[in-house]
Amino acid sequence: MHIKPNPNENPKFGVSGHVGAGHVHSHKGFIQDDSGGFAVTTSLIRIAYPADTSIHRVSCTQDVVEVETVEGGIGRATARRGFTRYEEELLQRSLGLDGIYSQSLSCRCFGRIYGQGVTEAPVAFQTATCLAVIDTFHRKYPDHIKVSEEGLQSNVGKCMGALIDIEGSCIAVMAVVNASRGGIGPVEDLEGNISLAEKGSLMEEIGLDKIPTIIIEGKAYVPKFSSTLEQNTFWIRFNEEFDNPAVGDALIKAAANCPVPSLSSNTAYPRYTGEMKETTRVFGQKIIDIGRKIESSSHSQEKAKLIAELALLVSQDAGGITYMTDSLHEIVAGGGLVPGLAAVLSIAVSQKYIEENLIPEITPEDVDSYLNIIVLAIEFMSKDPQSLENYIKRKDQFDVNILGELVQA
Repeated sequence: MHIKPNPNENPKFGVSGHVGAGHVHSHKGFIQDDSGGFAVTTSLIRIAYPADTSIHRVSCTQDVVEVETVEGGIGRATARRGFTRYEEELLQRSLGLDGIYSQSLSCRCFGRIYGQGVTEAPVAFQTATCLAVIDTFHRKYPDHIKVSEEGLQSNVGKCMGALIDIEGSCIAVMAVVNASRGGIGPVEDLEGNISLAEKGSLMEEIGLDKIPTIIIEGKAYVPKFSSTLEQNTFWIRFNEEFDNPAVGDALIKAAANCPVPSLSSNTAYPRYTGEMKETTRVFGQKIIDIGRKIESSSHSQEKAKLIAELALLVSQDAGGITYMTDSLHEIVAGGGLVPGLAAVLSIAVSQKYIEENLIPEITPEDVDSYLNIIVLAIEFMSKDPQSLENYIKRKDQFDVNILGELVQA
């Protein structure tokens, strides 16, 4: 695997991945480690630009957590309801561990993690950890590692971009932290290769906004699909009508030539279905129904049961509606795929795995397998650039003004 810096060429292809801080659960029983994309893209950058992203220090002051890496990268984030001294003690469990595995670190410290304002301290810690990782690279390689804010009013995440050489091809790599203020998360209107706000400006600067791109997603339990799996399986997904099937085909070939199980779907990520709007409506109706039952309830046991049901909806199902704006979802779907440019590589876990672990966890072994597939896929892509170019005109379907008032001035 030959990977090195290449800051002076125009990139041929892109690799983009994110962490959705606190985006662990969704509707229909979906559970994930949504830090996989960040871990993989950061690992790619780290091969070209070596840095120690191990956690050196964690401290809390009222509602602020500060994380420092061995090489001096610092990240800070807030928790809406602050940190107790016991939570600060728990955070010391992260010392010496690699910050790129941010959800795993949060689970190691707190046991588990929920978004939607349910467990703000773990989400804030995850956010601060990822920001410390980005700061580590930016401090060490300020001329070659480019960094920006996300550029959304509600968010405090950052984006890191670099140009590297993989087997002779210049590749634009971006690692994105999607994180909300106060540790409430997730808001992921800038996941995938969505080129908007300050993230979009950085993508344009490194040439990532208009090139065929591999989008890295994390490790997930998807009930209907996972129930058919005997083992954890790499999953290549794209939509034949809207995305870039040539990127998908390269990933399929690459995975087939690696010693890992893999499956693919070319009908994933349908567009213009009204899915997010309908999911939001259904969720809202469930809240209304529970609220009406609470309103008419007088017995403590009944009220406790209803509140517990409400807590499940907020801590799990709500993750399926909060992460993306309805109108944006119509165009880029759940993976944040700008039409014509990309396909997704992720891991789907088996039923047995989720029963044993409850929450998926990205491991260094997973990252190594991702990297092997990515490198081989880029080799396949470089052999047939014309096939990739044939689909790029689909990008014209993307409305760069879609977020409107959400984008910071």
